[in-house]
Amino acid sequence: MNKPKIGIFDLTDCEGCELQMLNLKDRLLRLAEIVDIPIWRLAKTPTEFGPFDVSFVEGTPMSADDIRVAKKVRENSKTVVALGACAHLGGVPAELDEAKRNIFMKEVYGKNYKTTSKPAKPLSAYIQVDHFIHGCPIDLDEAERVIVSLLMDKNPSLPSTPVCLECKERENPCLFLKGEPCQGPITEGGCKAICPSNGLRCWGCQGPVKNANFKAMEKNLERLKYKDQTENIMDAFSKQVGEKK
Repeated sequence: MNKPKIGIFDLTDCEGCELQMLNLKDRLLRLAEIVDIPIWRLAKTPTEFGPFDVSFVEGTPMSADDIRVAKKVRENSKTVVALGACAHLGGVPAELDEAKRNIFMKEVYGKNYKTTSKPAKPLSAYIQVDHFIHGCPIDLDEAERVIVSLLMDKNPSLPSTPVCLECKERENPCLFLKGEPCQGPITEGGCKAICPSNGLRCWGCQGPVKNANFKAMEKNLERLKYKDQTENIMDAFSKQVGEKK
């Protein structure tokens, strides 16, 4: 019996989500017994390129080579999964619009520097994406659940409640009640509220929850005297979504 073939690829990224995949440890070893992973640059020397039953792609397509790889992966894969916030949402780099991006380029590299990189966009801007594993970095339990579902030829179920519910379950004090900003009310759960559980605000790396009330969030931030920071807070991981609100 032929094992399902899985490909794991990275574009422009920090490889944090792939490192999380390695942190599956014993679970990953058990997975390796039932699937074939012929290409995963971070973990092994590539042996062949497709065809793949499932391909996981981390990172944002920000170069011509990135886009070429993404399209090649799509052509050679039955199912493509965006791995982490960069592939899912464009990541933090997508917060910058073209005008700001050009300003920063000149500040960092000098006015005569000519970049060949492209503005950060989600993977779905260039190819069809079938499923997403959210987060920055991804949550190990969610990653395992998605992988197992796909191997069983099932559609992975997605969280449908905000991070706030997970905060309640963990009995975290609400940051809003402390006068601090937090994206929890408009962010999809699944991360176990890891940031608020460690005293940090939610920045929205899981992406917007279904029917997120962006207007109410803006009003809350204004009430807390964060009106001048609203754009940076709300668009940290969701600039592409924010432009469609």
